[in-house]
Amino acid sequence: MDTVAKASGFRAPKSRMLKEFECPGCGEKVQQTEFVIPFGPHKGDKFIKNVGCRCEDIKLADQAIKTRQHVIWERSKEMFDANSLINRSLQKATFENYQPPTPELKLAKIKIYQFAQKFDPQESKNLLLKGSYGTGKSHLSVAALKVLLNRGYTCLFLSVPKLLTKIKATYSHDTRWNEDDLMDIIQRVDLLVLDDVGTEYTNLRNDQDNWTQSKLFELMDSRSGRHTIYTTNLGSAELEKKINSRNFSRMMEDTEIIIMDGPDYRKKQF
Repeated sequence: MDTVAKASGFRAPKSRMLKEFECPGCGEKVQQTEFVIPFGPHKGDKFIKNVGCRCEDIKLADQAIKTRQHVIWERSKEMFDANSLINRSLQKATFENYQPPTPELKLAKIKIYQFAQKFDPQESKNLLLKGSYGTGKSHLSVAALKVLLNRGYTCLFLSVPKLLTKIKATYSHDTRWNEDDLMDIIQRVDLLVLDDVGTEYTNLRNDQDNWTQSKLFELMDSRSGRHTIYTTNLGSAELEKKINSRNFSRMMEDTEIIIMDGPDYRKKQF
């Protein structure tokens, strides 16, 4: 190396170590070193460099991860068309335009609003919104989702029957996406809303062992440690029978049940 440097006329900058310390950013042992420029228009000028510091490398790696996550999210928005995310009738849903007709539904609105306001991706908590048709379960789920989207979190609202249909569609060779693509995105999002659990088709002749129930378990199991909102029109006994005991048990893990029974909100003007 010295021979090559001499032959090329290259001279390494003169240097002296000023101090040694542990970088608070990356935790590496760093030598703060003073260098003297050996040639060129700035010959003789001095500059200081922290040798051994990895902060810039870590910053670049973080940027690469964020770029990848952005690409994944953009792919998910392409993969799940607008109608499969949020039905047109729900696209304007907010907490402000939900007017609960009963004290019980007012309390439900407050609880779901607090869930969105106190959202912490590091502390897993799920909600199960149970109630009759038209009481605002989907409306308030979308409202919570919008609050989190505005705060920069990734969220998906998926009707369970439509989602299962979309997964089955990936088994065709004509689709651009495969099942792993869908499941990867569902697993990663900060908040997933699974709407209308229990309305999906189930082949009850096979009881505890059929594709729908196995896929539901895979979905819920992949969300372990992340936030999920479930909505259903079924009572506990009916829901457990429909999705099976194993799935029901997994759904109840870290889950708060909010009852939303009341008059049909969609029919209030009729």
